[in-house]
Amino acid sequence: MTERSPLSQPNSDAPLRPEPSILGDERMRQEIIALRREVTDLKLELNKRTQALRDAKEEAGIFKQKFAEQTAALRESNDTLVAEVVERSQAETKLRTARDQLQAILDAVPGIVSWISDDLRYLGVNNHLAKTFNMPVEAFVGQDIGFLHTSNQFNKFVQEFFQSSQIDAYREISAQVAGDQRRFLIVAQKYNQGKAAFTVGIDITERDRAETALREAEAKYRNIFENAVEGIFQTTTDGHYISANPSLARIYGYKSTGAMMLELTNVQQQLYVAPERRREFVQALNQNGSVTDFESQVYKRDGTVIWISENARSVFDRQGDFLYYEGTVEDITKRKEAEAALQQANEELEQRVARRTAALTESNQRLLSEIRERHRIEDALRASEAELRALFAAMTDVITVFDGDGRYLNMVATNSQLLYSPSKERVGQTVYDVLPPYQASLFMRHIQQALNTRKPVRLEYSLPIGDWQQAGEANGQTAPDDFKNSAWYLAIISPMHDNRVIWVARDITEKRRADIALQKAEEKYRSIFENSVEGIFQASPDARYLSVNPALARMYGYLNPAEMMQRVLNIDYLYVHEDIRQLMLHRLHHQGAVFEFESQVYRADGHIIWVSESVRVVKDDRGRIQYYEGTVADITQRRQAQEALRESQRTLETLLGNLVGMAYRRHCDHSWTLEFVSEGCYELTGYTPSDLLGENAFPFEQLIHPDDRAYVRGELEQVLPDGNPFRMTYRILTADGQEKWVLEKGIPVSDSVTQPTIVEGFLTDITDRKEIEEALMLEQERSERLLLNILPASIADQLKRNTRSIAYRFEEVTILFADIVNFTELAADMMPTELVDLLNEIFSAFDHLAERHQLEKIKTIGDAYMVVGGVPSQLPNHTKAIAEMALDMQTAIAQFKRQDRSPFRLRIGIDTGPVVAGVIGLKKFSYDLWGDAVNVASRMETQGLADCIQVTASVYDSLRDEYVFEERGVIDVKGKGEMLTYWLKERKDQR
Repeated sequence: MTERSPLSQPNSDAPLRPEPSILGDERMRQEIIALRREVTDLKLELNKRTQALRDAKEEAGIFKQKFAEQTAALRESNDTLVAEVVERSQAETKLRTARDQLQAILDAVPGIVSWISDDLRYLGVNNHLAKTFNMPVEAFVGQDIGFLHTSNQFNKFVQEFFQSSQIDAYREISAQVAGDQRRFLIVAQKYNQGKAAFTVGIDITERDRAETALREAEAKYRNIFENAVEGIFQTTTDGHYISANPSLARIYGYKSTGAMMLELTNVQQQLYVAPERRREFVQALNQNGSVTDFESQVYKRDGTVIWISENARSVFDRQGDFLYYEGTVEDITKRKEAEAALQQANEELEQRVARRTAALTESNQRLLSEIRERHRIEDALRASEAELRALFAAMTDVITVFDGDGRYLNMVATNSQLLYSPSKERVGQTVYDVLPPYQASLFMRHIQQALNTRKPVRLEYSLPIGDWQQAGEANGQTAPDDFKNSAWYLAIISPMHDNRVIWVARDITEKRRADIALQKAEEKYRSIFENSVEGIFQASPDARYLSVNPALARMYGYLNPAEMMQRVLNIDYLYVHEDIRQLMLHRLHHQGAVFEFESQVYRADGHIIWVSESVRVVKDDRGRIQYYEGTVADITQRRQAQEALRESQRTLETLLGNLVGMAYRRHCDHSWTLEFVSEGCYELTGYTPSDLLGENAFPFEQLIHPDDRAYVRGELEQVLPDGNPFRMTYRILTADGQEKWVLEKGIPVSDSVTQPTIVEGFLTDITDRKEIEEALMLEQERSERLLLNILPASIADQLKRNTRSIAYRFEEVTILFADIVNFTELAADMMPTELVDLLNEIFSAFDHLAERHQLEKIKTIGDAYMVVGGVPSQLPNHTKAIAEMALDMQTAIAQFKRQDRSPFRLRIGIDTGPVVAGVIGLKKFSYDLWGDAVNVASRMETQGLADCIQVTASVYDSLRDEYVFEERGVIDVKGKGEMLTYWLKERKDQR
């Protein structure tokens, strides 16, 4: 007879105790009965709500009758509306006048401005664009934007912009202008409900060229830095490296500069054999500004000692504040060893001479040998000097040595191209013999300054190209921007001993050319800034003006920019409504720029005007805000015209203001621009009509829940062509983030036979009805989850289809039993809630492991845990999965501590074989296993040892190639007799 599962039948040797799973099943049954009662109550509530909905429909019929009566009253107001139309025509005349003024302003702007329709044809251009291509303004109107064939990038950008939902965009493009390839920054913004856009182009060609030149120069000098033979460094006063090149890392025995800078955090203590030598080095730098041929002994990374020679200088900023030390390092260990050997040879020679012994002949032979060695060392030194000269020859700087009279003593040949090349030999000549008079005097002044101060001197100077007497002034002086006839250099003049200086010059012609071009560009844009008819400003994040142009000062009623910046100490106080200012800043920080943001501000005389601002955020390389910059336009007249038009609509809005829900009228454009909403929009959405209407309105599409927008747009696209009424149910997001369900009914309308351009409709809140429907669904899902927590998914599906007993035989599965050692003693000293919480944490960790290894947890009783592999779904490697589970359980249990901080311990038993698995009975369903393998696995656990995993021979035979086992031997297993068992120790790949 097959023995029952040890977890479902108490041990005959132990006292009987209640089955916890029985109590749990009874509790589960009570919960399911309670849930069914709740579902019944919800159905009753749904019926009540349905009746209320019928009543609401009856009220809607009454409302329709009232609406017909109000429609008759609206006809009476037709004459009043005709008068308002006349006033609106007058307002449109004023708007056309304002548009003409705007055209005049844009024509005066020295940038490329154009107006383009959504069919990619020019509506108009400003004078600057027309003059750029030597054509009249009228020649552009109606032409395709690509008719000039100057830039496919511009055509593609405009086409993609109209196809997108963006209101504004910008892009850098290339264009062919007058045979020259130019770079432009194009800024575009839509208007007229997205049917047209205007673009502004700014020529950034010179800026791009300057940036490219700077990057190439940086790459050039970075290559010198990385590949120099000498070590090059920058350090702080306290001995931390700021930068170093690979040669320095190799000298000190490191694989990379990163590893060196990470390990050498204190140069004085970690590097120098004698730390006081570093102090002498720093003291000499502080006193003289530079140090040459400073020799010291240092440790390499492997602990060996080498000799180095350092040349360094102190670096200061323009204000004279110290920044860091920089210099070069040369490994002179071989030279020092040669000098030591030479000194030792000399000492030995003196001793031998002093000795007047009979061995004079032998001593002479040894002396000759030492002399030959000395000659060899001198040859090595000369070869080292040649290598040093070769290093200088590889550099691009011009290196010259002068004496105090300005005489050329030495000039190192380099790879630099000397644009000024006199015919006479320089060495031995003075600067007055070689250079033009102006440059000769300049050289002498700085040579004397370096000698007198004993500090390096920095100098920027120019030299003429070719014959200086023909290329420039008679004395050799040229204009600062004459790059055709002169080359510019940056020189560092450092004092040396014996009244000499070393002059290291670098060609900076291209850098200076870029600087001059940038300066001219700044002067050009400064003129635009000062003479623009629009207000232009820069402001700091703390609401202070950094700069304003005269137009902005006049607009705000101040005499000049200086007066405005002096009197306006906080920009926020200019705004009539400070919350509008904060709204603009909020959008500015989130979007990076705002365009045509309208608000009311105070002039200097207290009068209030309307302004439109276009502002962007300027950030540094780290993304921190530096300042805001933008333009301001006075739109007071335009706003007054708009207010007059709004007044004509208030009568109609009042009629719809008290409706429960939101009546609307919106355009069929890309943004679904609202023309009218009723006052009921606030109760429904949390937004007032002013929030949803106007140029700065919250978009209607943004009210719709993001997950429902595609559905709503698709429904509208289906009904618009035929003009059919529609009905939709979807979600909206209110101003405070609340989610509501709405029912929308509407109809497309049109004044012509073309496709409708207007949609009129009504939105009703149906959230309560939806909540009832979702509550029913939620309860069904909750019941489903409870069932899946009790039974495997496949078994639960079968029980839902058939309540009869379910049982299957599995020919080979693997079962694991685990028990916490001495847990009963611990439970006696713990509160019940603490005990349950602790077991929940431990068994939850085991549940996660079972899920990871694709195993099925069967049940827990007290502190015992049972899991199986291969049931109810087949698992090809179920024995290996159980072994992995057992090893992971030992690791997991070690994370939990007893009250005395000692770890918990497990006994684990495993066996493999055939079982019967299933669910029996009609109440308190439980999935269980029966079979001999179940009983043997239980005996492996109960007769095992703490911290051990006991397995049967069948498990050992299956896993011995992949895991390490230890034979326990033959033990007497209750109900089975003698059995050979093993301890599962670890994975073989862990050894």
